[in-house]
Amino acid sequence: MSYITKLQCSECSREYDPKKIQTYCQECNSPLLVRYDLETARGKLDRDEFSKRSLGMWRWKEILPVQQEQNMVSLGEGDAPLLHLTNLGGELGLSHLYTKDESLNPTGSFKARGLSAAISKAKELGLTKVIIPTAGNAGGAMAAYAARAGMVACVYMPDDTPEANIIEC
Repeated sequence: MSYITKLQCSECSREYDPKKIQTYCQECNSPLLVRYDLETARGKLDRDEFSKRSLGMWRWKEILPVQQEQNMVSLGEGDAPLLHLTNLGGELGLSHLYTKDESLNPTGSFKARGLSAAISKAKELGLTKVIIPTAGNAGGAMAAYAARAGMVACVYMPDDTPEANIIEC
């Protein structure tokens, strides 16, 4: 399903297997980037077909890291609208200034998309427990998607985290 080919260190370029649990580069502790075979995808995917699929980020499943559709964990994230900022754009001399209204995602922030993908991949790799440090929205999103996947979620927050974020988790 996915055209994912490897994980690659953002610093030293070391490559890792995307079918194994990976968290960071074992050589330099840098974040890993997901790499896809976009050339093959370009030749096989029909751009017009995407518009016929159900709304949400998973309509782009071939260029997301999950191999098996049954592992996709979704709460309806994605497709947040772009809002034309005519007043601010006018003040700045920008006639095509837009912002994305991420508050319409299921957990109220852009973190919903990333955590949907992360929890889906964790599910695919057989994980049953996930953990995240956060001061807010990432923890709430992870808790929601972990719950949807039937996973145990451990969320660690600083002492001064707003109570609303704690309650959400």
